[in-house]
Amino acid sequence: MSKDDTKNSNNTNKDTLDPIATEEIIVIDSSTVDNDDGDDDEVYCIHSKRKKLLITWITSLTALTSPLTGQIYYPSLTSISEEFNVSISLVNLSVTVYMISQAIAPSFWGPLSDVWGRRPIYLSTLTIFMAVCAGLAMVENFTALLVLRMVQAFGSSSAIALGAGVIGDIATPAERASYISIYKACRTAATGIGPTIGGLVAYKLEWRWVFWVLFIKGFIDLSTICFFVPETLRSLVGNGSGGYANPTPQQWLRKHFSKNPPPQPPAAKKDPSARLSQIPYMLLEQILFLRHPDVFLIMIINGSYMMITFALQTTISTHFPSIYHLNTLHVGLCYLPNAVGSIVGSFIIGKLLNRDFRTIAEKQGMTKDQVKKFGKLPDDFPIYQARLRSSWFHIILCQIVTVVYGWSLYAKIHIAVPLVMQFLAGMTVGSVTSVCQTLLVDLFPKRTASVTASSNLIRNAFSSVATATIQPGIENIGIGWMYTIFGLVLTTSTASIPILIKNGAKWRKNRAEQDTRRAK
Repeated sequence: MSKDDTKNSNNTNKDTLDPIATEEIIVIDSSTVDNDDGDDDEVYCIHSKRKKLLITWITSLTALTSPLTGQIYYPSLTSISEEFNVSISLVNLSVTVYMISQAIAPSFWGPLSDVWGRRPIYLSTLTIFMAVCAGLAMVENFTALLVLRMVQAFGSSSAIALGAGVIGDIATPAERASYISIYKACRTAATGIGPTIGGLVAYKLEWRWVFWVLFIKGFIDLSTICFFVPETLRSLVGNGSGGYANPTPQQWLRKHFSKNPPPQPPAAKKDPSARLSQIPYMLLEQILFLRHPDVFLIMIINGSYMMITFALQTTISTHFPSIYHLNTLHVGLCYLPNAVGSIVGSFIIGKLLNRDFRTIAEKQGMTKDQVKKFGKLPDDFPIYQARLRSSWFHIILCQIVTVVYGWSLYAKIHIAVPLVMQFLAGMTVGSVTSVCQTLLVDLFPKRTASVTASSNLIRNAFSSVATATIQPGIENIGIGWMYTIFGLVLTTSTASIPILIKNGAKWRKNRAEQDTRRAK
């Protein structure tokens, strides 16, 4: 057992520490259930470090499903075109409707989960996803495929917002970056893993099996969420000790068949209609997040770096076969360096961000125990400096890599060079986007799913721009100059970082004062 586990077990009864492991139902005072911020006298989350890692890995692998579903489909486009006797352009429309639905859906599911809880949204949307995957595997005409792809994205993309929401619920600012790095690594790795798996399945079997593979993935996600991830929304269960809201099957059985069932926790008795009335405003909030200058700048940085991922990977399928004479299977394998780099970068930056946070916190006069325990950042805490100080290396390297990648393809030099650039691009993009995601969760710990959904909307908008402009740009000005322009876009977006560090604390304090006035 780790030191963190031992410390937690000393603070909480051993038999009731972990609702997942013991399924013990704990009744607490209502004043602690709605405490979103964490008091000095209360552990921020009762789950052990090991259990928080388990929850993070399950939700992160579930969040992988949405981008995986989009990417795994690409190698089958030609086969689908031939089977339904439609043009490639028309088949590409199924990609477009998926991306649009994937961009919009989290803005609906995120606010719902911030009100009703994480588990109901997870279970319902994964069920929809599985049903649609089965339908797509047996679809008989292209029109039905088009409609089902849109619904498929609507079901799978909920996990994007929910994963960040769960991490915000269970992790303190001092440890949050490591957990978010896992979440980001899984999401971004899908862009490399998806085409590889899709190529193998299409090469060995047929395109319909792609959707059966996704059906199996959805079933695994649904099962693990159902049995191993308890409700974490802090307005329902507090620090996890009021853990019966939206119960797991084990918790439900213990409550209904125990000889001495515990009374209902106060948090679970909240009027559903009162929670329902909050939803319209929370849906509007997806756009209103952008009125905050710091949030706007963070989302622009995040979107521009994710745009580069799509710009780089588009040329793998369009230019690698002609330049390096690769077959479909080999082209699929060329997506892997970016995925591996993304995983490496996300984990590296997660460790660096946690270290930087501890360093800044201790300079603010906090002890190590206080840093580990507290859940709410003081309004005057220099969080922008803590999160952004280690990002410069990755930011500058990504700009250089983007330009070098374009000119390496222009010069048609050995394939090892663009593949190494793909790895470095994945590493740096994974790092920068992890920084942005962690910072957004720090700024809105009570609305993590909602702010993540808003960020996803901006990210998809940037990605769509890259997908739409990359080929026309290459045809008009050449591949080297096109990627030089992308490098300049990155430079322009990250020029706002000094502004964030200088003015972020002031903007954050003003926002906190406005929230306090509205609460009165």
